[in-house]
Order: sequence, then C-alpha cells, then structure tokens
Amino acid sequence: MNFYIIDNDSKIIHLLSNIIENDFNNTVVGTTSDPQQAYDDAMRLGIDIMFVDYAMPEMDGVQLIQKIQDSHHYPHFIMTAQAILPSVKTSAYQHGIDFFIEKPLNIAEVKSVIKLAAQNINMSNRLLQVLDLVSGAATNNNTVTISGKNKKKENAQSILRFLGITSGNGATAINRLINTMIERDIHFDEVDFEELFQCDDHKKKIIFQRIRRDIKTGLSNLAHMCMDYPENDIILEYANNLYEYKNIHNEMQFLKDERKTGGQVSIKHFFNGLIQEIK
Repeated sequence: MNFYIIDNDSKIIHLLSNIIENDFNNTVVGTTSDPQQAYDDAMRLGIDIMFVDYAMPEMDGVQLIQKIQDSHHYPHFIMTAQAILPSVKTSAYQHGIDFFIEKPLNIAEVKSVIKLAAQNINMSNRLLQVLDLVSGAATNNNTVTISGKNKKKENAQSILRFLGITSGNGATAINRLINTMIERDIHFDEVDFEELFQCDDHKKKIIFQRIRRDIKTGLSNLAHMCMDYPENDIILEYANNLYEYKNIHNEMQFLKDERKTGGQVSIKHFFNGLIQEIK
C-alpha cells in the first residue's frame, strides 16, 4: 500500500512512517506539513491511504479532503486530531474519512486502523477486478464512477460492522438491497423486491423478517453504545438517521428494565437513512 502523511508535527510524521514501513508491503510515498503540497502530491502520486492532520494552517483537514475528492481522486483517508468538537468529527466522516484517531497516538490503535483500511482496499480492488472481467475493459470515466459507488458500498459496510449486523441470517439480503439502491441510485420505495430476490409475497415476508431481526439487533447494539457514550456525536447521528432517536431511547429504557417493550424498527427508514449517511 502507498501511504502519504500530512501533519504539522515532524515527530508524528516520523512515528507514523516507522509504523507503516514496519510492514514491507507498505511504502510512504510522501510527507509534508503543507496542505497545498499535499493536494499537489495527491494529483500526481498513486496514494492508497492518506493520513491527514485536522489542525493545519490555511486549510484544515476536512477542507483538504474535500478539495482532493472534488478533483476526482479518491484515496482512503485516516484523520488525526487532538481535542476537536464532536460536530467537526461528524463533518469529517460525512466528507469521506474512513477512520479517526485521536492524539496522542496509540501505536496499537494506529496498527489496527492501518490493517482495517488495507483490508477495505484489497476488498475493493478484488471487486473492481471482477467487474472488469464481467464488463470488459472500463474507460477512465467508468472507473471513476465504479470507484465512487464502491466507496459508498464500503462506507455502508463500515456502518453495518459498527452496528454489529454483518453476519446475521438477513446479512445477504441486506447487502443485496444496499448494493441495488447504490447501483441504481434509488430509494427504498423504488426497489422491486420480487425482481431483486426472485420471490413471491410469502418468501418476501420471510426475507423481511430476517432483515428486521438483524436491524433490531443493530438497534439494541446502538442503544448499548448510547448508554456507554451518551455524548458521542456519530452514535447519536446513527441513532436518529437509522432508527429515529425515540426508538433508541425506548430500547435503552427496555435494557434498563424501565420499560416492558423496546424500540421499534422501520426497514424503510433504516435503508433510506443508511443511503443518506454514505452520500
């Protein structure tokens, strides 16, 4: 993997470079403390993963990421920062970062995040190879389009992993539904389920039951996280956009034995909210 590091602190650059290149499969292709230099390098270098410090002069990390993406270059981004507002962290995720690491850096955490980012890229590359074999040689414009859609699929998978619902009985149906909505750029109400799953009304109900159970598991997991981290902006955003916060609140009361029934789930609200989260 080709890595690039932009940070105000030369000690951080040195630390990250040592961690990255400790794996012989990884190479640091560039480092800088200048956002404009980082942008210029992103245009000419083949960067897989870019470490971006949020706190930089003239152009903050989120602005730099947006500028790079506006130029139709899509490296994966890992943001580092110290003591930033939750709203800033939310904005960073909304603008396409894959991971956020707080300073001072924890070496074990950095290694784990690098490994996860590399796995996402390898998965993405394998998918693109399959698509190329099926559809023939893609033009540059098509490749950009595929990469953009593939990034959305990766982001969706990241959210599902966050919710802990990637291996349930409904996982296959959930993934197929998400991928269809992304590929066709449609909302939940526009999905032809009989065509998508090749099923009649009875089998459709069974599929929906499996999906609903997995989504309910995500609701419970998110409610636990809300209790443990009540001020985490990302968790609160997912609670509202995927489930509506009132249902998370009801689930928390249920988990604390303050209510006889937990929160309710809406399949339509969940999938439309998920697609909105990854745009």
